[in-house]
Amino acid sequence: MRYVPIEYVTEGSFLAQPLLSPSGQVLLSRGARLTPGIVDKIKRAGFYSIYILDNISDQEIEDIIRPEVRQRAISTFRQLALVAGRDGKQTKGQQREMEKNIVDLNQLMKSVVDDIFNQKDLVMNLIDIKNIDSYTYSHSVNVMLHAVLLGVGMDLNRNQIYDLAAGSMLHDIGKIFVPEDILKKPGALSQEEYKIIQEHTNRGFSFLKEHTELSAVARIVSLQHQERVDGTGYPFKLKDKEIHTFSKITAVADVYDALISNRHYRRALPVNEALEYIMGSGGSLFDIKMVKAFVQKVNPYPIGTLVKLSNSLKGVVEDVNSPFYLRPIVKILRENGQEVKPWLSDLTKEYTLVIEDIIYEL
Repeated sequence: MRYVPIEYVTEGSFLAQPLLSPSGQVLLSRGARLTPGIVDKIKRAGFYSIYILDNISDQEIEDIIRPEVRQRAISTFRQLALVAGRDGKQTKGQQREMEKNIVDLNQLMKSVVDDIFNQKDLVMNLIDIKNIDSYTYSHSVNVMLHAVLLGVGMDLNRNQIYDLAAGSMLHDIGKIFVPEDILKKPGALSQEEYKIIQEHTNRGFSFLKEHTELSAVARIVSLQHQERVDGTGYPFKLKDKEIHTFSKITAVADVYDALISNRHYRRALPVNEALEYIMGSGGSLFDIKMVKAFVQKVNPYPIGTLVKLSNSLKGVVEDVNSPFYLRPIVKILRENGQEVKPWLSDLTKEYTLVIEDIIYEL
């Protein structure tokens, strides 16, 4: 299977991953035939990239956690946000429900961490499919997963990663108090709107301090995840060692997932371009040690990715050369614009070749 922008879906291909609503309802099942009418409905539902099965790649890509666990985390976080309300006022019954949701989330994060620790190949290969309206909830889960992987790469112990998972999952909890029209604004924010957005760090920290029994190091992530090591972040313009390690880890995960996600104001970047941004920001926006560890935990060219090589050959990634993710095994399908008998090119042995670009059609 391969991940493609919706405009590159061709008739005759099939849906490889089910499409879900923000509440977890299945909108379109795996295996659905993608006719022009279905593709139009997918686009109108707010999905701009999907996984497909076609004659180019029919290999499966496994998520780092089970789909039902991912959806349970999204649903629990969504319920927490709905109960908390944008005005921050709850009845006693809603407060009890909210606190139960936070306890459930914390327990779920611990089971996710345990599952991840039991895996051998700790690398993110799959991009989460989310529509624009479910971004807030899916983003929180994705940031948690990337933060946990980075925490493993930084040799944090399991108890530390429990706290990191809880903190990174709830890093944006303050955004439930931001007006929805600002969060979903398709254009540039005004100066006043940007100030309101920035308040989500303080509001999230206050909310977690008042309503949860999370550890102090887990709560601090909600306050500091927008700080940058060069002092250009907010709310306090902290620098490098003034920022907690968990907050610096979450900052990398947060920006990375935002870059590879479709937003109301821009389309998603390909994984390789997002990683280039993260690497280019090491030492300025992000801790350079964490950037180096992070790029070892994300595969920019998962199996099924169509690529163009530096010698103009085009093909599909057939296998991964761990840990040399920039140099996979590519099945060559086109040369000089012409279809050829497929053959394999192992980029760990073809020293003069590099992947020049991700493409979506041959």
